Amino acid sequence: MSTTNALALPLLDFLAYQARCEYLSDLPHATGWQRVRMVRALEKIPPEAASLHDWNDALDYLVQAPPEETAQAAREQLLAMLAERLNDYARKNQP
Repeated sequence: MSTTNALALPLLDFLAYQARCEYLSDLPHATGWQRVRMVRALEKIPPEAASLHDWNDALDYLVQAPPEETAQAAREQLLAMLAERLNDYARKNQP
């Protein structure tokens, strides 16, 4: 990537690092604070920081959603679906 906003790691690797997952394969099963950290990290990543391919890979890998036509649309869909899952998790785990 040649943009100044480019990530130093591939998007999924960056999210795994931010969520403090030991392995990339742990990322789809992140719970609690891992999910919060992942969503917070995503909110700070501009669409142009990763390729459309990377955004669509994240959509598929994390939320099993179909690909989008733009990086902006993929980012927005990913954030919306992860936030929804985070809210569902919080409701299920309330004392």
